[in-house]
Amino acid sequence: MQRHIAIFGSTSYIGTKLIIQLYNAGYKLTLFARISRKLEFLNEECFYLQHKIPNICIVEQKLEEAELEHIVDHLEGVDAVYYLIHSLYVPDDKDFLEEDNRLATLVGRACTKASVQQIIFMGGLGVEKEGYPLSKHLKSRQETAENLRLAHNGVTEFRAGVIIGAGNSSFEMVRSLATKLPLIVKPYSKEGLCQPIFVDDVIDYLFHALLHPSYYDRIAEIGSDDVMTYSRMVQRYASVVLDKRLIAIPVPFFDKIFRPYILGAIISRMSGIPSRLIERLMEGMYSAAIISEHPVSKIDPSLPVVPKSYDESIKIAAARDEKGMLQSIWATPYELSVLNPEKNKQFLRMSSQEKEGMLFESYNKEIEGKDIDIVFERVKNIGSKTGYYSPKWLWQVRGWIDVLLGGRGLQPNKRNTKLIRVSDRIDFWVVTYYKNLPQDKILRLKADMITPGDAWLQFTIHPSSNKEKALFTMTAYFEPDSILGYLYWYSLYFIHKYIFKTMVERITDCTYQKEGT
Repeated sequence: MQRHIAIFGSTSYIGTKLIIQLYNAGYKLTLFARISRKLEFLNEECFYLQHKIPNICIVEQKLEEAELEHIVDHLEGVDAVYYLIHSLYVPDDKDFLEEDNRLATLVGRACTKASVQQIIFMGGLGVEKEGYPLSKHLKSRQETAENLRLAHNGVTEFRAGVIIGAGNSSFEMVRSLATKLPLIVKPYSKEGLCQPIFVDDVIDYLFHALLHPSYYDRIAEIGSDDVMTYSRMVQRYASVVLDKRLIAIPVPFFDKIFRPYILGAIISRMSGIPSRLIERLMEGMYSAAIISEHPVSKIDPSLPVVPKSYDESIKIAAARDEKGMLQSIWATPYELSVLNPEKNKQFLRMSSQEKEGMLFESYNKEIEGKDIDIVFERVKNIGSKTGYYSPKWLWQVRGWIDVLLGGRGLQPNKRNTKLIRVSDRIDFWVVTYYKNLPQDKILRLKADMITPGDAWLQFTIHPSSNKEKALFTMTAYFEPDSILGYLYWYSLYFIHKYIFKTMVERITDCTYQKEGT
């Protein structure tokens, strides 16, 4: 009988990799998400999936008490649940620990009512030791597991430290610091400890424990054999991957000078990761995120998984990052995201009502039907090394301005353009809508830069009824949030006209080769 697995937090970094592993192993999947658009690629262009059997059900579901019965209904027939939700990114006026506990209790109750056999929770390593205080973030992970256990009697709690994998936020932080810093400043006193682990090993552990009775109602701590400080992880990356010697300088009163919010702002500029996320992770830099009383070997002495060393992990992750081979990627969390409808206006098709109050400019070009795929492939390749089919220096200037205003700038990133997903980052854009169907090709990008309003750039190709011709359209939308927004838009009117016309001509000119100029 085909086993049925559900995942909460399916759009997370670990969640997406688990989906691919479980799907390829033949499991039936129910995927819970706040934004189903972020998972549509699984039913469309995900070449990581090895067969085309339709066994994925995507559920767009709010996790609220009033929705309990709906959640239970969706869990009917489910054998096991992976619980990967983390509320670390909630706004400052909310307590993420309380939110984590609330969600865990709700899902635990729903799983019990639906007779789910097992809940597998991905938590965090953390042990109280003298001189190593447990951060609020690490406490929340363990409290979440406790709340799951109070609501369900088949919980498997995995605890892991820093996860090393291409596209993951932790890896991006290590990589960015090692690449861009001339030296490292670190605490003069005790620095926190960590046992990092390669992401593929994490997935293997989570997969191995699935519906394995020995793991029911147990805690399993996992990690490599390397016990390291956080500064040492950055140094090793610099040495092993970049062949660069990075000196670490102890600084007296480090904790007084470099508060988490200051470190968050600095690292955010380097990595493109939101400062709020970094700030809350940095609170654990004095903790001991190491294996303690619950090593996984106690549960399963004959376990076939052998974790890779830190050096091996960063080599593989760096190679995948260089080639853009990313099964899963870090993406802007929902609470901070341009995909959050409570934070920013969204749209699927621009209706006349939605256009009201928005400034927009469209550029059209008729193309041959035989050139549709070629032209859209160019659209998909936009950004990064390809550039924007217009003078590169103008985009660089815009990136510099964004940095001066407090943004993260252009931040080119490596990516596999054969797989585009909603929430993917393309330089200082975020993909908010993507379709690549014969009759409907759309790529919409939301600007993730400092502007007095919200900006989108949308590309569409619509074939004619006889398929001999098609209309290529590029539209820039802007929703000003004040009079400054109008001044911003109209002050760039002629520059935009030049850039956008040039982009349309070059994207649709199949003889044009000199890209990234």
